[in-house]
Amino acid sequence: MRLPIRLKLALALSVPLVAMGIVTVIEVGSLARNASEIRDQTNLAAATVGPNGLITALQNERNWATAYMVGVQDQLRLESIGFEATRADTDAALDQFEQELDRRGEAASAAYSTALDSLAGRQALRQRIDAETAGAQLGMQNIGASTGVFDEYTALIEPFMGGMSRISVAMDDPELRQAARLSETLTRQLETVPQLANALVFPATVPTAEGDAPGFNLPTEIADVAKLLNAFRRQSDQLRSPKGVFADIARQQFPADFTQTLDEQSAQAVETGQIDVPTLLAGLDVTGENDELAYVSYRDQVADALQARADVLNETASSREKRLGLLMVLTFGTAVALTVVVSLSITRPLRSLTRQAKDMAERRLPRAVAHILETPFGEDVHVPEVAPVEVRTRDEVADVAAALNTVQDSALDLAIEQAVLRRNIADSFVNLGRRNQNLLGRQLDFITQLETNETDPDVLANLFRLDHLATRMRRNAESLLVLAGIDPPRRWTEPLRVSDVVRAAVGEVEDFQRVVLHVDSAATITGSAAADLAHLLAELIENALVFSPLDRKVEVHGAPRHGGYAVAVVDSGLGMPAEEIEAANRRLAGAESFTIAPSKYLGHYVAGNLAARHGIGVRLHSARGFGVTATVELPDALLITNRAVPWPTTPPLRTIGPAGL
Repeated sequence: MRLPIRLKLALALSVPLVAMGIVTVIEVGSLARNASEIRDQTNLAAATVGPNGLITALQNERNWATAYMVGVQDQLRLESIGFEATRADTDAALDQFEQELDRRGEAASAAYSTALDSLAGRQALRQRIDAETAGAQLGMQNIGASTGVFDEYTALIEPFMGGMSRISVAMDDPELRQAARLSETLTRQLETVPQLANALVFPATVPTAEGDAPGFNLPTEIADVAKLLNAFRRQSDQLRSPKGVFADIARQQFPADFTQTLDEQSAQAVETGQIDVPTLLAGLDVTGENDELAYVSYRDQVADALQARADVLNETASSREKRLGLLMVLTFGTAVALTVVVSLSITRPLRSLTRQAKDMAERRLPRAVAHILETPFGEDVHVPEVAPVEVRTRDEVADVAAALNTVQDSALDLAIEQAVLRRNIADSFVNLGRRNQNLLGRQLDFITQLETNETDPDVLANLFRLDHLATRMRRNAESLLVLAGIDPPRRWTEPLRVSDVVRAAVGEVEDFQRVVLHVDSAATITGSAAADLAHLLAELIENALVFSPLDRKVEVHGAPRHGGYAVAVVDSGLGMPAEEIEAANRRLAGAESFTIAPSKYLGHYVAGNLAARHGIGVRLHSARGFGVTATVELPDALLITNRAVPWPTTPPLRTIGPAGL
């Protein structure tokens, strides 16, 4: 299968392009996956901040319920007041948090699934609180129930801490992981503070039993405070001096006074069993202008920093994805453009070279060579202008173009050498032919003189044979002049009968006794063509005699044809194969030069040149039985009179034989 160079180049260059495209697509896919992972990570990180609002709402609901049950709701400054308001805030915060989880993805939902499931029990807790507070006397006698309610709300809040912990562990980015852990610690601290305050305030203000003084009289009370104090101190240490970008936030937002007061009062409770309640309550008062002391502002700043880092990571990943995508498009586009440019830089010169080479091989060079070879004998050979093959490149294609130009110049040089050789051969033919003609003319004149003066019949017969041989030699000498393109000196001025011309042709061949004539005697030909026609017919008749058996006749028929006159020379030889007849007809038509054929075919070229002078058509064709028939078509322009005579209806005897000259 033939593949053009352009397709081969495209196939060759497509391999690295496809490979580069695959690598680029893989890289872009990897970067897209990284960007997706970063988005998932930032969504998870943001999910650590998400439950803060819900936790705060649950804490407010817990604070109001526990304070209301012991009747101290008016002494405390609570953020939200009333069961209806606190519960509505919790439900709204829950709906908002669930919507946020839907946006954050499956990982965030899975982290908080346990916490959300536990919130289903808040309705039963609310109903029990309503039942216990309906119509009951509120006061410190409900401290046990209030503490139980506090613990149950704390149990609802604690799973959210676990969810935040699981999310913070899943962070890959160090800064995001640190922000998530700080946010988790702050939320735990904000939950530890009310638990610790509750563990301090109620024992310090409410006696354990009737008749006892308020204070930490039970080991369990001291143990609870000690446990919460350890957690408070551990979380305070983590929040006081974090590393990295959060150090500045901690330095500005860490509630040192608040932390110190609560720490000192808790330590005093553990050590002495007593606390300074007014000092503790004053330290716990974080409303109004001192709101930043309760870790809330700290938590908000960390949340803002976490979101800012998430935005930076998302933006960086998105920017890298876009840049790489753009780079991929530019790189692939550049590669394709370079491929097209390189392909065109090769294929265009090659196409131009192919077009010019075909034009040179099919038109320019053959025309130039034909022009050189058709130079008439005796004239100087002129080299025609032939445009060289030109390509606008300096690579190997230009070398091929230069080689083609060299081949073209060499072909022209060879044609010139051949034309010169032909001219020299023609000059030799002319020189030899004219010398022979002069000698033979003198010989024929001398023989004619001897024939005139001779009376002995035997001698006269020998002289006639010698005269016939000299006549044949003169025809051969004229053949040299014909091949050289020189008109023979013998000319008739008056019109001659075709039958006389045929007889003259028969007189110039050997074994003329074997020739049988069937020629219309009324047809007349112009004198200027008579000698050439006689020479042409002599060549054909001699050819028929040579290749016919010695006991067979050669018949010559002549009769008018449409638009002219036809003479047929019919032999009885062995005939010729079709390919040899075709080659012979090319020679008889003057389509080949006599210099390229063996000398035995020179008669064909002589006949072809003579026929071409006068527009006579000569063709050979196989007869239906034996032999070969040579048909000579005389155009009407050569005829003077032409009386119609029927063409012979009885075909001559034929045998198969070669018909070369």
